[in-house]
Amino acid sequence: MSDLYDILDPWGPSNGRATAVGPGMETSRECLDKVVLPPIYIIAYSAALKSGGGRITREVLQRVLGFSDLPRQTIGQIVLAADMGVEALSQRDFNLALAMTALAQKNMTPTIESVAFHKGDLPVPELNGIETLTASAGMGSHSPVFDGGNSGNDDPWLSAARNSAAAAPPTSAMAGMSVADSAGKAGASSDNNNAYLAKEQQSGGGTANFGEPARTGANAETYVPKINMDAVQWQLDLEDVTIKESAERGGIVFKHTNYEVNTRSFSAMVVRRYNDFFWISSYLVKRYPYRMHPNIPPKGFPGLTRFANAILRIPFLRRDALVIQFFSNTDEFSRVVKVGNLDMDAEEFDPKEEAAGVPESEIQQTYQAFDEFYGQVTRDEEKYRTQITALEKISRYKQAIGDELNAYSDTLHVPNMPSEGSQRSTKFHVLSRAKRSLRSNLNELSMSFSDASLLDKSQGEVMKTMSAEYLRRLYDVVISMKLMMERVRLMDRSRDTQRIKERNDANVMAVTQLSSETSSGSATGPADRGGIERLERMIKEDTTELAKLEHEQRCIGVRFYQELARYKCYESFLQTHYHRFVEEQIKHHTLALNAWKQALVTADDLPTNPLHFIS
Repeated sequence: MSDLYDILDPWGPSNGRATAVGPGMETSRECLDKVVLPPIYIIAYSAALKSGGGRITREVLQRVLGFSDLPRQTIGQIVLAADMGVEALSQRDFNLALAMTALAQKNMTPTIESVAFHKGDLPVPELNGIETLTASAGMGSHSPVFDGGNSGNDDPWLSAARNSAAAAPPTSAMAGMSVADSAGKAGASSDNNNAYLAKEQQSGGGTANFGEPARTGANAETYVPKINMDAVQWQLDLEDVTIKESAERGGIVFKHTNYEVNTRSFSAMVVRRYNDFFWISSYLVKRYPYRMHPNIPPKGFPGLTRFANAILRIPFLRRDALVIQFFSNTDEFSRVVKVGNLDMDAEEFDPKEEAAGVPESEIQQTYQAFDEFYGQVTRDEEKYRTQITALEKISRYKQAIGDELNAYSDTLHVPNMPSEGSQRSTKFHVLSRAKRSLRSNLNELSMSFSDASLLDKSQGEVMKTMSAEYLRRLYDVVISMKLMMERVRLMDRSRDTQRIKERNDANVMAVTQLSSETSSGSATGPADRGGIERLERMIKEDTTELAKLEHEQRCIGVRFYQELARYKCYESFLQTHYHRFVEEQIKHHTLALNAWKQALVTADDLPTNPLHFIS
C-alpha cells in the first residue's frame, strides 16, 4: 500500500508468494533428490555426522543451524519441518533443513513448499565456522549462543519436539500445554507461549487411565497432547486464497453476487456465492463439533478472504473431502454436495488412540478447569479487540496528521506571479535578493513537508491494512476457540451421565431388595418376578446408554485437551506480528527522519538579516 506514496514497502512482498504452488510443482520431501547442491551441503553433513557419532539427531541439527545466525524461533521451525519423528535424520531431511536455512537467510519463508518452489534457484546457505562443529562436539555438547544470549534449550519449538520424541508415535508432532498455569498452581511448565508442558497431577479417585498410570511428586512425568504441528497453521500472515467479485451476477429473478475464489495450492479458480460459504461453515460445525474452525463472517471480501485462508491453514480441514471440493471443483457447489455422496456426519474416533499415552486423569484435570480457560479466552478476546481498535484509531490519526501537514505545506508554496505595478515608490515592490531566496527555500521546504505528510499517511495505511489485519486473524482464532468451548458446554454429558448413574444404582438396589423378598416368600412370586424383569430391562438400557454417554464425554475431553494446546500454539504468531510491526515503525521513522533532516537543511538556508529584505 505504501507504493502509492513512492515508498518501499517495509514488509516486503507477501509471504504467500514464496509458498505458492504452481501447476506441476513438487511438494514432496524428495524435491532435492535430483538437484545438484553446493559443496557446503556435503561439508555440513560430514561435520554433523562426526559431531553426532555417526547419526544426525535433532540436537545435532540444531547445533549445525546455530552457525547460520538465524533467530532461535526460525531455527526451531526449520528443525520441526525437517524432522520426520524418527530417532535420526536422513541426508534428505538434512539437505531440506539447509535449503530452508538458506531461504530464511534471504528473508524468505522457510518451508518445504518454498524449497520445492525455488529448487531451481536456491541460495547457498551460509554456515560460518561449521568446521569447528566437530571440535566443539569433542569438548561436550555445546550450542552456539543465539541472539539475546539464550541457548537453544529455551526454544519452545525445539523443547516440544525433544520432550515429545519418546511419548509420541513416529508420525506425530507434539505441542504442550500447562493445566497448572491456568489454575494458578505450580508445575513444570515452560515460560514460552507455545510450549506448555505440564506435569501429571494426582487424580481424585480411581479413574482408569488411557496410557501409563499417573505419577505424582518428584517422579511426575510430562505429557503433551497429540496434535498436528504443521507450521503453516500458525503462520497467519500466509495467504493461499484470493477472492474478488465476479463480473457476472447469478440468479434469474433475484440477483446475487458471485465470488471468484482463486486457490494457489489447488491451482484452481471456482465461482461461489455467499450461501456456499455459509453452507461450508455449517458443515464444519456439524462435522467437527469439538474442534476449532473459523466462523463465517458477514458479506465482504476481507472477511471471506480471512475465512477461506483460515480453513486451508488448518491441516485436518485442508484434507477434508468436501473442503477440497469447495476450493477445487468448478461445478456449482450445490450440485457437488448432491452428487458427491460425502460423509457429513460428526467425526468418530477412538479417544484412547487420540490421547496418545496421556493419562485420562491429566485430560480430566484439564477439562475440570474448563471455566477458568473460558475466562482466559474471554480476556484474550477483549485484549485483541482493544488492540485492533487502538491500531485503527492510530491509523486514522496518522492519516489525519498527514492530511493537515500536506495542507500546511501548500501554504508554504509560493506560485510564480507577475509583480503588480504601483504608482507609488517602487522600492518595496521590487523583490530583494533575500525575498527571492526566501521564496525559493520555502518552495523546497513545502516539498519536504509534503514528503513527510505522505510518510504519515503511508504509515497509517500500512498500520490499518497490515498490522490491524494480522491482529484480526488472531482475533478470529480467539472467537473460534470461544465458539468451540460454547459448543462443548452445550454438548457436555456430565449431568446426563450422573442422572443415569443415580437411576441405575436405584434400580439395582430395587432389584436386590425384590430378589431378597421373593426368596424369603414375603411377596407373591409372579408379581415380583415381573417387577424384577422390568427393572433388569431398565438396568440394561441404562447401562448401554451410560456407556455411550461416557464414550462421548471422553471424546469431548480429549478434543478439548488437544484444541486448547493448539489454541495456545497460535500465540507463537505474536513474534512475527510484533517483529514486523516494530520493523515497519523503524523504517517509517527512518524515512521521516531523513525527510525532516532535509527540511532542516533548507530551513537553515533561509535568510536571517532583516535589512536584506528591504534593500
